[in-house]
Amino acid sequence: MKLTLDLSHPKLPKLFWAALVLTGLSTVIWQMPASWVGGVLASQTGCRVMLQQATGTIWQGSAALAFSESNATEGGCREPLAVTERFHWKSACALSDLSCSTQLQFVALDKPQIIQWGLRKTQIVANEIKLPANVLEGLGNPWSTLRPRGQLGARWTDLVLGGILGSATEKSPRSGVIRIIISNLSSPISPVKPLGSYEISANIGDEGLNWNLSTTSGPLLLRGQGDTKSGLHFVGEASASPEAQDSLIGLLALLGKREGEIYRLKF
Repeated sequence: MKLTLDLSHPKLPKLFWAALVLTGLSTVIWQMPASWVGGVLASQTGCRVMLQQATGTIWQGSAALAFSESNATEGGCREPLAVTERFHWKSACALSDLSCSTQLQFVALDKPQIIQWGLRKTQIVANEIKLPANVLEGLGNPWSTLRPRGQLGARWTDLVLGGILGSATEKSPRSGVIRIIISNLSSPISPVKPLGSYEISANIGDEGLNWNLSTTSGPLLLRGQGDTKSGLHFVGEASASPEAQDSLIGLLALLGKREGEIYRLKF
């Protein structure tokens, strides 16, 4: 059976068909499952960040964040290295200015997270979060080698990101600062506990995200820089304080290639 739409029929004006198509599209978008976002997120981050067991729609639902890496041999994503507790979201939109607001409820957040998004700008309101340090494993080396244990705290200013539509000149400039503190880091592959405390300072700009890693205390000394200008990249170095060099030589050899007294980190 072949179905055709006669747009010239006098009793069915073009406006009727336009309204019918618009209603159908709106229904599809409104009922779009949350798992669709999970697939996009995993694809865009190379499996480093995923939605685990997402339920509901993109407008109202719940999921857990999972951190993993891509499976180079079989394709897809590997089993998660770390999974957070579940969080819930609920969105509301205003047709007057074509903007939406999403509220995230998550036990690790200092307060409910508000995300305001529209055609030209997305803004993540300033907040704080506390998580176990093992979520860092999904970021790659040196964390995937260290398999970190400890406490991770992050705080951020209002983060302004690109919008859904609009040219580069019409979009609001990207901006924001993120500060991550890793306290009392330890690793199951090292007898030295704790290894130290560290800080990651990240800045968001029109060219993407760039960050610096530095050591605030401890025998394992880490430092480096990273960015997302053309994918996720990081270069840095690891070394040990003089009194801990013998104890940490095995761990340092796993982290990178030795060059004199330091070990090069790169991914």
